Amino acid sequence: MQYYIFDEVSPNRDAPYLDLPDEIDLIESIMGKKPKFDSLPIKIEAEIDEDEEVVYTDIINPGVPLFSDKMKSALDELGVTNIDYYPVHIIDEDSKDVLAEYWLAIVTDIISCIDLDKSVFKDSALGRAVITQFSIDASKTKGLNLFRFHNIPGLMIINEELKDKLAKIDFVGISFKHTDKYNRKV
Repeated sequence: MQYYIFDEVSPNRDAPYLDLPDEIDLIESIMGKKPKFDSLPIKIEAEIDEDEEVVYTDIINPGVPLFSDKMKSALDELGVTNIDYYPVHIIDEDSKDVLAEYWLAIVTDIISCIDLDKSVFKDSALGRAVITQFSIDASKTKGLNLFRFHNIPGLMIINEELKDKLAKIDFVGISFKHTDKYNRKV
């Protein structure tokens, strides 16, 4: 089975600059913990330059993934059940007008599934081993078609079957980068 990093196309120069509210803890969100919000929908302010065209893609990732209605519906229809969703309104920081509606997507499964024999580690300047390239051991994925990668929890990983189904849908700004294309410099 092949695996892919599932994300927005980066860099997306036409995406709005989003200022995450304090109630969204990046680390806890990436680690799949259920957030406690005072009220929903969550309001995320966007800094919009009037002279620039803003493109609202089907994934916006300002540290935590925000999915469009179209992306959420597709994942729901394809049987992805390990994501907790919270409604988000992206609002203009000046006028407070709602610019777009999204879903904060908290992936609840973080899987330790690295194939140690096929992955590459190098020592950082601090002398710690860092994963510079990785492979997934399919026998350790618990059969999940979407999950966070334990060794690099900022990455959402999808299997080839889900990638092929999503690739048939006309999404804007979505990236499916094969895991063997991941290359972190030390």
